[in-house]
Order: sequence, then C-alpha cells, then structure tokens
Amino acid sequence: MTILYLTYIDFGDFQSGSSVRPQMMYEAFLSLGCEVKLLQAQQNRREQRRHAVEEINRWLDTNRPDFCYVESPSGPIFHSFDRKLLRRVHKMGIPVGYFYRDAAFRFDEVFISGRKSLKQHVIAWMSERDVRFLKKNTDLVYLPTESMAQYFDFPHVAFLPPACMGSRGDKLGKLPGKRSIYVGGVSKRYGTDTLLKAFDLLNGDGDEFPLTLVCRPQGVAYIDEKVRNKPWLRLVHASGAKELAPLYAQADLALYPIEKNAYNDFAFSVKLMEYLEYGLPMVAVNCTETEKFIQRYSLGLVCENDPADFAEKVSELLRDTELYARCAKNAAQAVQGNLWTDRAKTVLADLGGSQGEKQA
Repeated sequence: MTILYLTYIDFGDFQSGSSVRPQMMYEAFLSLGCEVKLLQAQQNRREQRRHAVEEINRWLDTNRPDFCYVESPSGPIFHSFDRKLLRRVHKMGIPVGYFYRDAAFRFDEVFISGRKSLKQHVIAWMSERDVRFLKKNTDLVYLPTESMAQYFDFPHVAFLPPACMGSRGDKLGKLPGKRSIYVGGVSKRYGTDTLLKAFDLLNGDGDEFPLTLVCRPQGVAYIDEKVRNKPWLRLVHASGAKELAPLYAQADLALYPIEKNAYNDFAFSVKLMEYLEYGLPMVAVNCTETEKFIQRYSLGLVCENDPADFAEKVSELLRDTELYARCAKNAAQAVQGNLWTDRAKTVLADLGGSQGEKQA
C-alpha cells in the first residue's frame, strides 16, 4: 500500500507533541509494510517548504497513492501552495484523512490575557479559514479526543488519541518509594501552582515526598526562588528518551497537574503516554479526557484542581502498597493496544479500505 503522507515539520526534533506524533506515525506506517511518500518541511521556511511541495506535485504527475494522510501543523496552514496540493489530491479522488490536532484559537479565555493582538486576530481568521477548507477537501477529519468534536461540525469525524512506542520499563513487584516526577511546561495553565503548593503541603520544610520537576531552562523563572530552594524539589533540564529514561527509572509516581478548563478538558497530552511507557502509576487533575484515560485502565488517581486534594491523592497512592501494585500492573498491560502501530492500523482500515484491513 502506498501512502502520501504530508507533515509540516522537519523530522528529527522531538521537543513537543506536535513533532513526536508525525514522526511516530511515519515509523508505524513503515513498520506495517507501507510505502510512504513523505512531505516534511517547516512552514516558516517558506522556500524550503515550497520546493518540497513542488516535488510532491511532480511525483503525483506519475503516481497515485492509495490514500493521503496529513498531520496538521501547530497552528494554521500558512501557504496557498499547501492548500492547492490538498485540493489537487482531493480532486484526484484519493481519500484524504487529516489529523486536526488543536483548537486553541477558539479559546481566547484560556490563552489570551487582555485584548487580542493583530497577530492573534490574523491567526484566528486563518484557522477558521482552514476549518472551512477542510470541510470541502478532506474525506475524514481525525480529532485527538471525542470531547473535541463538540467544537466542530466536520462532516466525517473519527478519533486518534496519542499513542506510545512500547514498554520502556515498569514498576512491577516494586514497593513504592516516595519520589514523584513531573515532565512538561511550567506555568499556571500547566498546573505548576497546584503542583508546588501540593508538595509544600506534603513536605513543609522536610523532604519525605521528593519531587523531580523536569522542564526547559526558561521555565525555572516562573518558580519562586524560595520554592526552588526547598529540600524536596529537584529541578532538572532534560529531554529525549536517553536523558529522561534514568529519571523515570528513579521515580515511583508520575504527575499531571494541568489546570482544569474547557480547553484542557478535551486535550490529551502525549506526556501521559510517555508515563505509560515507563509503567508509572499516575496522579492527575480531573480534566475530562485525562480522567477517562486513567480510569479506563485504572492507572492511578484523579483529583480536583486543588493543591490539598492533589497532595492527598499523591500520599494515598504512595502509601497504599496494594493500590500501587494494581496501578503498576495496569500500566504495564495498558501499553498493548495503545501503540503507534495501533494508531496507524486505524488509519489504514479507515482510508485504505479492504487493502488496509488486509494489511493491518
């Protein structure tokens, strides 16, 4: 089976979910025996992008893929030549599936404080233009979660949540220690205030429940200097599997404190799947899709968007050895069925018809 696969990134950078997903799907398609014609290039490198699109157009002159799969950019489609390419593929009668990853432009109350800038107005307009364009030029729009569907009226929708690469470790048969880990952004929206207040409640001036907080260097400025010097807090700058693996191995519990709001209720982080790869039980704020995921597989505990409740759930999970053992076992088992190859098989079955079902 031949797939025309359109992305909006340069492969090789795994700094964010928007770069992880396209590359993992590419590898998954290849592992399933598909022939993949790939378009990769960042939008903000216009000439590089234009040449890459021109090469795909030349390829289409003499080739016809079984279907086209698109991993959307982080934001709107900038260039008219990208839209022309999608329009051409659709007019050729090639099934087009488009993974639509985000809807931040419809949540000003979450992402914008004060008045919108001109740039923000333009991005919102371009994003709404994309929605209209996709309704006419795709056959199936994939969303990351079911909760996101209520904000759109695409004619044909299916769901492709994030996935994982497979087991990288587990906590089976291990008595829990007291070390927790959080990996991600640092801000009010990411729940940093809730997280740090919770661990201050757990520890006071001691360090019974140590926390490893992994973030980018610029994130440290958000954390008050007094908190940075607390004995229970370890700040680390690391990224990529090689640097994160030993930190996950040292941890007993993974945390996801992101602020509960309308946007985060439908969002689902790739980070949760990374926690799953390392077999870590979890404590998370009860955002809708996060809560559904943790409860579906019994991976840990969910709490209110409240430091005291967060602290209570961390303490409960790390002190209750039977509960911890069940969550560790469930995490190890939940990897299966949540692989990137499972995600790719869904696309093959949806867009490849009988050939996709046979190949998957």
